[in-house]
Amino acid sequence: MHFNIATRPLLLLVSSLVLLSSSVFAQLTPMNESGVTIGHVHWLVPDPEAHKKLWVDLFGAQVAHAGALELIKLPGIIILIIKGNPAAATGDPTADHMALVVRDLAATRKKLAAANIPMPEGSAIASFPDGVRVEFIEDKNLGVPVAFHHFHIFTADVDSTRNWYVKNFGGVQFPAGPNFPGGQLFFTAQSNPPRVPSKGHALDHISFEVKNLPEFCKKLEANGVKLDMNIVEAKQIGLRVTFVTDPVGTRIELTEGLADK
Repeated sequence: MHFNIATRPLLLLVSSLVLLSSSVFAQLTPMNESGVTIGHVHWLVPDPEAHKKLWVDLFGAQVAHAGALELIKLPGIIILIIKGNPAAATGDPTADHMALVVRDLAATRKKLAAANIPMPEGSAIASFPDGVRVEFIEDKNLGVPVAFHHFHIFTADVDSTRNWYVKNFGGVQFPAGPNFPGGQLFFTAQSNPPRVPSKGHALDHISFEVKNLPEFCKKLEANGVKLDMNIVEAKQIGLRVTFVTDPVGTRIELTEGLADK
């Protein structure tokens, strides 16, 4: 099936249809008091099939289908891989990478090396093809082999950016960044050279699942946050979706309906 640019918002809606449903690939984490939990991440790459194979072979990711889309599922996160050309995007994006926690970091390094994915000694970040970067953190007490940990954002003003997320999404503040149900946001200061907006890069956007999206968006707008597009409703699948952009250019998808699937 062919989709043009005009149908992209609907594609993004459908991309969120399938939730983690087994005992290992659990559903989204219950929301915080602000009605927010971590949702999904969106990769933009030239060869989605090759990336899907890496996630399935290396980490045992489950693949689900929602219409013409494939959803890659790991504990705590859904990865949507869409065909695109991130090389056309210039500069280093604000949304730099996501992080996973693994039970055995040494074993993970061996798997990555066997797949020709660089992860130098002394570095916790692996360089997947096409600019996809993933950090790995070890927790030997982890109940599953791998799970979502955090999104990492670069900003010239860490305090201001962190406070924006705390104010608008209710993350519990701690030294590195807001802690949300399902995962965290980490921030690193960088002003020279400045980071560029995430849209069009390998990590195109992060997302939150929220309670009562229209009311949530009214609160955002009251705080001076502008919606990037009107809320799209797909009543036949019980989903609502819109996008906002944080003060440094990180694209954020907001969905309602994932937690009910």
